[in-house]
Amino acid sequence: MVRHPNAPRRLRAGAIDRRTAAGAFVVAAVALFATAAVVREPQAPAPPPDARAARELVVLMRTGARRSWLVTYDFTRTLASGHSLHETMREGRTPGLHALLSGSSMTFERGTHQYECNLIGPRSECTQSATGSFLPAWAVLRVAVHVGAYGVSREPPETIAGEPASCFRVATTGSRYLPDLGTESEMCLARDGVSLRQRIVRSSGDVDERVARSVRRGSVTGAVRALIRGF
Repeated sequence: MVRHPNAPRRLRAGAIDRRTAAGAFVVAAVALFATAAVVREPQAPAPPPDARAARELVVLMRTGARRSWLVTYDFTRTLASGHSLHETMREGRTPGLHALLSGSSMTFERGTHQYECNLIGPRSECTQSATGSFLPAWAVLRVAVHVGAYGVSREPPETIAGEPASCFRVATTGSRYLPDLGTESEMCLARDGVSLRQRIVRSSGDVDERVARSVRRGSVTGAVRALIRGF
């Protein structure tokens, strides 16, 4: 199926941005916040510090990264101008394999290697990330909180896709931020760590949000591989 060639730029998912930030953390976690990998913008209000909430969020994210699941999301990018762009997003994870597909772009991780793919006309092209080793999202957040770059607070629980979810707010404590977290984020996760909702506020004023429509757990290796092959 041919998709709009401009879709990768317009609706690129937040997880795709993690390659640059995470790669810098591998080199020097603390120094990352003084490098070009972090963009400086006006300071955003910081949430009240809640160390227990931060630990709980990291544990949930780490738990989800070790499980097998496949989620279909409704993804919306609301531009600062007020216009909205909509897309269906699918994310799947198994031990050693992680894929995120949105519109005409996809990233997937196999072992320690990471690839970015885009549809160009009727064909897809994939390139291996040049950043080398990368950290999972939960590890990036743990370091960001540890060095005081972000603070975590609790949000009211929600029910998403028929499942109870614990929700958190993650916000910068200063004038620097990571692309994958934005100036602030809201994250809602199921009890087993599956991400059910994520909302990221960009410094540009754009807001990316994905909300789970359906969740499949258990034996999903074949489905995740098919997701990658079918791109």
